[in-house]
Amino acid sequence: MRQHGLPGLSARNTAMLEAVAALPPIVASDLFGMHPDTAHRWARFAQDTWADYLAACEATE
Repeated sequence: MRQHGLPGLSARNTAMLEAVAALPPIVASDLFGMHPDTAHRWARFAQDTWADYLAACEATE
C-alpha cells in the first residue's frame, strides 16, 4: 500500500471499524484473534454516535 501512497494504518482502522460495526464483538474477536475486551473497545468506537469521540478529544486537550 505504501508503494501506492496509501496510508496502511488508516485503512486497517477503517476496516476494523467496519467489521465490528457489522459483526458482534465476540465474532470479530475470534475472526481476528484479538482479546474479547479489545473487540468490545473497537465496537464502542464504531458506535453511530460521536459523543464518546468528542468527549475523548476534550479529555486530551
